[in-house]
Amino acid sequence: MTVEIPAMRTRLAAQTVIEDLMDQRVVPSRSPIGRMLGRSPLHHDSLSWYHGAKGDMAVGAALAKLPPDWTVFHSLPVGQVRAEIGHLVVGPGGVFTITMRNPRGKNVWVFKRLVVMQGRRVPYLRDAEFEAERVTRVLRKRMPQHGAVQPVIALVDPREVVIREKPAAVKVIDAKHLNSWLLRLPPLLNPRELMEIMTLVDDPVTWGAQPQVDPGNVMARFAELDSDVRVSRRRRRTWISWGSAVLVVTIAVEIVVVVQVITALLADLGIG
Repeated sequence: MTVEIPAMRTRLAAQTVIEDLMDQRVVPSRSPIGRMLGRSPLHHDSLSWYHGAKGDMAVGAALAKLPPDWTVFHSLPVGQVRAEIGHLVVGPGGVFTITMRNPRGKNVWVFKRLVVMQGRRVPYLRDAEFEAERVTRVLRKRMPQHGAVQPVIALVDPREVVIREKPAAVKVIDAKHLNSWLLRLPPLLNPRELMEIMTLVDDPVTWGAQPQVDPGNVMARFAELDSDVRVSRRRRRTWISWGSAVLVVTIAVEIVVVVQVITALLADLGIG
């Protein structure tokens, strides 16, 4: 029996990351008391997967607001070991790989050949260029005349992005400005070229795609996990707030007691 593989446009943002997170994460065993105190359902090693999924979903939600003449694909499989292209955008302005990175409140400085986050070099430019090159090779196998795909790095929730020097090949941008930047680009592809490229990208054969699990089920499981994580976080904050309040009251009571003792001693000594 032939198994029909869904078109690539049906794949969801962060789908592969979420599949791996749900299948491979090590979940701590939580007692009822642990749940009450807000112990996280995520193991420490799973946090980067979780935050990566959240970041990719945020970028995907933003890209979904592009006009109809722009088409967005997510979680495209390339190579081995479940490697993927997070987001591929096809529109009048060209074809772009969108590599999500999640600085989460950190400062990012961009130079011509490197990116620095909180004083530490990070391989953002190399990773983005590699993704774009892989997509370019995939597309040229079936469309030899296809031009190079442009790499873009979308930074989710950075504290500040400082462009000291513009990289030659990679666009680095705060994710909240991504759509407006894409829409300002001059048109490079006509409607016929757009349709040809979109048809090629949408074809599972282009990517050697295998049958996939139901995306709806994947997202439902992640939504349940995400809700559990947020509830646990709120409970921890509540316990910390209560603990801080109790500590302040305890210190205040102790200070009053100490003052009373000192006052009594001074009275006994005839001082004061």
